[in-house]
Amino acid sequence: MNLRPRFSLKRLLRHGRAEVRRSLQARTVALTVILTLAVAIVFSGVSMVSVRASLLTQITSQSRADYSNMVQQAQTSLDAADVSTAVQLQQLVNDLASSLQSEGSSNLIGVYLWSRDTNSRAIIPVSTEPSYQSLISDDIRSSVASDLDDSVFYQPVEIPGDSGMPGSGTPAAVLGTVLDFGVAGNLEFFAIYSYTFQQQSLTQIQLSLVVICALLSIVVGVVIWLVIRGIVRPIERVAAASETLASGNLDMRVTVDRKDELGVLQQSFNTMADALNQKIDELEEASVFQKRFVSDVSHELRTPVTTMRMASDLLEMKKDGFDPSTKRTVELLAGQISRFQDMLADLLEISRYDAGYAALDLVETDLCEPIETAVDQVDGIAQAKRVPIHTYLPNVQVLTRIDSRRVIRIVRNLLANAVDFAEDRPIEVRVAANRKAVAISVRDYGVGIDEDKVAHVFDRFWRGDLSRSRVTGGTGLGLSIAMTDALLHHGSIRVRSAVGEGTWFLVLLPRDPDQGEVADTELPVNFASETPDDLRVTGGFGVATSQVTHDYHEVRRDTMMGGPL
Repeated sequence: MNLRPRFSLKRLLRHGRAEVRRSLQARTVALTVILTLAVAIVFSGVSMVSVRASLLTQITSQSRADYSNMVQQAQTSLDAADVSTAVQLQQLVNDLASSLQSEGSSNLIGVYLWSRDTNSRAIIPVSTEPSYQSLISDDIRSSVASDLDDSVFYQPVEIPGDSGMPGSGTPAAVLGTVLDFGVAGNLEFFAIYSYTFQQQSLTQIQLSLVVICALLSIVVGVVIWLVIRGIVRPIERVAAASETLASGNLDMRVTVDRKDELGVLQQSFNTMADALNQKIDELEEASVFQKRFVSDVSHELRTPVTTMRMASDLLEMKKDGFDPSTKRTVELLAGQISRFQDMLADLLEISRYDAGYAALDLVETDLCEPIETAVDQVDGIAQAKRVPIHTYLPNVQVLTRIDSRRVIRIVRNLLANAVDFAEDRPIEVRVAANRKAVAISVRDYGVGIDEDKVAHVFDRFWRGDLSRSRVTGGTGLGLSIAMTDALLHHGSIRVRSAVGEGTWFLVLLPRDPDQGEVADTELPVNFASETPDDLRVTGGFGVATSQVTHDYHEVRRDTMMGGPL
């Protein structure tokens, strides 16, 4: 059984178009070949017209000259003839036609003689090639018959070919004049010349030009292909080296094997790679020093901060015995020390992440419990800013293997961020889950974030609005720590925001982190698109009933879509 694919011109053309679209080398070669072929065809056409006109002029002149010689020869023979009877006259005409045919040029195919004056002695028409007599048209016969000045008439004709189609025959010419035959009257003398040899020569020239055009196009295409290949190959090597360098192989270099502009490109790439490598080394070294500095400072600050905390607690215990001014000062001192401790805890947590010491303490837990704990921790701040927190939770357990401490911190940091920017509008906390993943949704309807800033919300020390008054304070590490906690669970945090419509965070975690990440198609809830300001989601949370349990936030227990988990 033959399984080889059949040749298809359409498939070949489709492949060629695809190659031309994707390859600069193929596109250049194709364009050059087409232009070369077009120029060659135009030049060949102009040349053929010129050659054809030149050949026609030449053969016409030769035919006219040969016919003039025959006319002189025939007239001389008739003038010198001494005949008296009709038989002698006919014999003379017959011999004259044979003589003219045999002594004429090689392209003479027929001689025709017949009497012009029907009232004189009758002469039977003589023709050396009767089959071509029909080529002598009535027009030229009328012109010759009515001529009184012995003029020579010329008419181009065509000898029919085998197919009988117009244009398929051989070009020819008919020449005619009148001969003076004395007592026998005048004779009409016609000669037919064939241009067969000239037509064959012209055809051979045409074939030669076609072959030359094809060969010229092929040669030009091959030459251009070799030239472009010599240019493209070094560029392809530099492009491949760039991709390798971008993938993280900083030792990638290209061989400098040219001394022209491409050699300059190769050398420039190597110089850029060296400079990039050096800069990355410097940045990595600076990053190491920075991380070490943060870790060292954080650890060194723990002792004095602890001492300050103890002193502050002692003063806090005795503040009722102080005057109002001193009491207020003690309260401010306690608040700032607490804030300092929180900042220090964030820095220590970041230093642990950087050092690679962070680890999960996974325990199968109802996901609703850490969420409620986080809401309780932020409730005081929300009340101070008069921001309602609405919590929508399922009325069944959502058992998930998580590090509760880290999940609490994730939700707390997201809520604290939402409270800062909610501007008295409510915050919604929802949960969705399926067999493989869970999703924690934190949505506010506050000021929102500009589209160009959304990508930076998880950057360290980044603040959305430096001029905004923040109750929670902080170092700008909260969202960065939340993202790191989510990544430790093999999950992620995704965010969408629109100015004037608020910000929406989705914490996506696998039900079992030991099973690795969960594909987007298997998530219970996800954003509908990658657009930073698109606040649409796919999936649902299935809210049914509600019950208010806090002054400033609600907890709603409902059944998840799809039944109990």
